[in-house]
Amino acid sequence: MNGRIALLTGVAAYSLLPALALGQEAAGLYRPAAPLPKPIYAPQYSSMENQRDLSGVWFIRDYNRRFRTPMNTLPPLTPYGRAELDKRIKAETDGKPYADASTHCWPHGIPRVMNSPYPIQIIHSPGKLTIVHEVAHNIRQIHMDQPMPEKVPTSFLGYSVGHWDGSTLVIETKGTDPRTWIDEEGIIHSDQLYTIERLRKTENGETLENEVTMIDPVFFTRPWVKKINYSWRPDMRISEYICEENNRNAPQNGVTVAK
Repeated sequence: MNGRIALLTGVAAYSLLPALALGQEAAGLYRPAAPLPKPIYAPQYSSMENQRDLSGVWFIRDYNRRFRTPMNTLPPLTPYGRAELDKRIKAETDGKPYADASTHCWPHGIPRVMNSPYPIQIIHSPGKLTIVHEVAHNIRQIHMDQPMPEKVPTSFLGYSVGHWDGSTLVIETKGTDPRTWIDEEGIIHSDQLYTIERLRKTENGETLENEVTMIDPVFFTRPWVKKINYSWRPDMRISEYICEENNRNAPQNGVTVAK
């Protein structure tokens, strides 16, 4: 009984707080807290003055869901690689596309995540360069000035090391999970995929060029190159992206199903 009385007494006292506050404000004793200031973003710059500073937000130019060489032709596929691509193109044409990593809300893999129509943010820190992707909140960690380990664990975004070649950032990636695709149409890869990216500023720092070389003896007869360009976008911020919420293309039995 005593506990119930104490509870009722506490509730009654709490209900009096607004009235007490109003009384104190009228008496000049109460001052409401000042409103929080609006966030102020420091001005961001990208120029050729420091060509090794790639920090900030970038957005892809001329997005294309298909990876093609500069001549707009297919990569040098092995017979096996071409057969796997043809299977995926036919399945999509028939209205039953294969479910890829992104359909499962898994990380998109390398180099595909670098070809997404969403902003990326590059962050420099001692010994590491981080690329934050809005799409599915993929985060790449580039270990700077370290050798590629002889054996790397398989992961969706692979293991990446980087170094500077003059004003060009060179990123090497191995161990990319073969469940990821290289593009959205159906060019896939094996666990032997070795990716080399060469990123450099152009157009007075307004553009970031990424020259991607892909080597995979299972799917390609020789190395092939794809270039991706990004625009400098200091006006953009990375937004929340929750793939698992209301996923309208959740796979069923390995097939992407639109809902």
